[in-house]
Amino acid sequence: MAIISAEDKMRIQTLREQGLGARKIKSRYPDKKWSLAQIHRICKRVDETGSSLQRKPGSGRPKTARTAANITAVETLICSQEGQPGTSRSTRQISRQIGVSHMSVARMAKEDLRMKSFKRVPAQVITAATQQKRLQRSTQLLRRMSTANVKQTFFTDEKLFYVSPPVNSQNNRVWSAGLKRDINPERLLLERAKFSASVMVSAGVCYGGKGKLHFVDEKAKINADYYVTKLLPKLFEDCEQLLPAGFIFQQDGAPAHSSHQAQDWIESHNPAFISKDQWPPNSPDLNPLDYHVWGDMLDEYQKHTPKRTSKAELKVVLQTIWDNLPQAAIDRAILAFRKRLQACIASEGRHFEHLLR
Repeated sequence: MAIISAEDKMRIQTLREQGLGARKIKSRYPDKKWSLAQIHRICKRVDETGSSLQRKPGSGRPKTARTAANITAVETLICSQEGQPGTSRSTRQISRQIGVSHMSVARMAKEDLRMKSFKRVPAQVITAATQQKRLQRSTQLLRRMSTANVKQTFFTDEKLFYVSPPVNSQNNRVWSAGLKRDINPERLLLERAKFSASVMVSAGVCYGGKGKLHFVDEKAKINADYYVTKLLPKLFEDCEQLLPAGFIFQQDGAPAHSSHQAQDWIESHNPAFISKDQWPPNSPDLNPLDYHVWGDMLDEYQKHTPKRTSKAELKVVLQTIWDNLPQAAIDRAILAFRKRLQACIASEGRHFEHLLR
C-alpha cells in the first residue's frame, strides 16, 4: 500500500468534488499504487469535512500521554519552584517521573503550555563578594569612561587557540534518509586529538584600529616577569602607533596583570590606565576582545579548509584572520562598552549577557 502524498490527496479531492467514486478515481491513475480502501477514506473525509487533508474532529487515536493531569505535572516540574532557582527538571527527567516519552513532554510544554526552550549560556561563577565588586567598579568606570574616553581606550587580552578546537556535537548534526549504521564514517565521526596543540596570542584593539597579533613563545608561562618584559612593551608600542595623542590602557585581573611588577611598569609608562582595583573582577563580558573579537576569530577559524594540523599552520591562519577582521564590527563592540557597564549595574553585578538584545 502506497503512501498518498498531499498533492495526490488534492487530486483525489478534485475528482471527488466532480462526483467520481473511488473506483473511477483509481482508474484515472493506473500507475499509482493506491488501494481502493485508501481512496474510499479520502473520499469520505472530503464528504464530511470538505477537505482531503483535514481530519474529522475527534478522529484518530485518542491522546494517551497529553492528558490534563500530565500537562499539569509538566507545568509544575519544568520550571523552577517559587523562590527555589535550579529546581526545574529536564524533559527526560519529567518523562521518567510521570511515565511518558520525553517527546510527549516536549510537545506538552510547546503546544499545550505555549512555552519556548532556550539554550543555557555558559558563564563564570559569580560569588556575592565578586558581584558587589562588579557593581561598584562598573559604577565607577561608567562615571570615568565617557564615550570620548572609551574611544581612547586600548583593550587587551590573551587567548589560547587550539589546532583542533572543541566542537559542540549538539549543533553539529549529520542528516541522512537511511539508518545511522549506513552512514559513511567519514561523515559521521568527528575526530579530534585528545591533547590538541595550541597557540597563545596577546593583542589589543581600540576604536579605529587594532594592534599586532603577538604570539606567546612556545612553552612560555605568562607570569609577571614574562608579561612585563615580553608583552607589555609590544602592546604599548601598538598603543603609541594607534593612539599617538594619548591612551587609556585596559587589562583584566589575571595574576600577571595585577602583579605589583606589572602595575608599577604600566604606571611609569602611562599613568592613565585602568588599575587592578578599578577593573571589575571575573568580567569577560566587559572586554570587547572577550565578548566579540575572540569569538569572531574562532568562528572564522572553524570555517577554514583544509583543517590545520600544526602550530605553524595555525599561526598563519590566525594572522590572516586577525588582519582581515572588520574594523567596523570592532568599533561597534567597543562603543557597546558603556552599554554593558550599564547592564552590569542594572543587574547589580550579576550576569547580564543573556539579557542583551
